[in-house]
Amino acid sequence: MLETANLSDYQRAMKEIKREFDLLVEPYRPALWRYCLMTTGSPWDAEDLVQETLLKAYGAIARLVQPVVTKAYLFRIATNTWINIQKKQQPVLKELVELEYSLEEPYYHETREAMETLVQHLPPRQRVVVLLCDVFDFTGNEIAEIIGTTEGAVKQMLYRARTSLKKAREVPLSEVPGQETLTKGQQRTVESYIEAFNRRDPDAIARLMDENVVNDIVHTSVEHGKDIVRKHSLEGWANDPKPMKGYLKYLWNQPTIVVLTEFEGKETLYDLIQLEIEESLIMKKRDYYFCNDLLEKAAKELGISAHLNGYIYQGKDT
Repeated sequence: MLETANLSDYQRAMKEIKREFDLLVEPYRPALWRYCLMTTGSPWDAEDLVQETLLKAYGAIARLVQPVVTKAYLFRIATNTWINIQKKQQPVLKELVELEYSLEEPYYHETREAMETLVQHLPPRQRVVVLLCDVFDFTGNEIAEIIGTTEGAVKQMLYRARTSLKKAREVPLSEVPGQETLTKGQQRTVESYIEAFNRRDPDAIARLMDENVVNDIVHTSVEHGKDIVRKHSLEGWANDPKPMKGYLKYLWNQPTIVVLTEFEGKETLYDLIQLEIEESLIMKKRDYYFCNDLLEKAAKELGISAHLNGYIYQGKDT
């Protein structure tokens, strides 16, 4: 029988290629995150959309024949990914009537914060068109390529979107989804995690995890299984010289462990952690250590500064 190569044989080479890809797209990450935030209306959903966009962009690049314009490529994937999600939730999107309108001279002069709120009134395709044109400065032709339509259709959607935004100033937004709450058992597990975290006890944290736990260090790596998590990321965390203190906060309606450190005599935001718990065991941990834009947004929400860790892991792979 012929011996076949194992996928593990390709891991190191693929990690290097992925690192090069991450460096290439890094200059576009802040704009991409802002776009995803304004599109989804939620910092958590924005981070999920950025993560999915980058994974798809990396995975699809080898299959493309045409030259790639990096920013447009990333925005196209983010746009189509989000629209597809909305289609699953709202299967029927209304067709637009023929209208004459110019892409030039947007009618409004809203602040970014106001736009972030107002666009939540718009249906998916109108929302992305007005953001791409009036906030992120894409041309009508570029937008047409991004969403897979004609420039004329883009003008129609833009007209409808701007008209709706004028009316939206006087209409209150629908209620924000309710806060996700923890059960008593989940609360005890989170409290035990924080106690172990604050005394820097990796073994105690590992004992709270299911044998098949998944540790998602967002944008960087995924660890499967308690033994792997204990050997790698928990060991690295236990040896991190920076002082850390964690506490539970409902951040944008999600129970989140906020991790603080000290920088120049002041408490600063260092990390955000979320846990998925079943039957008192941690099934999944999401670590937002390398999510600069989310950390900056959270720090602003908390009224402190953020200690940013960069988008890319700079250490040595084990």
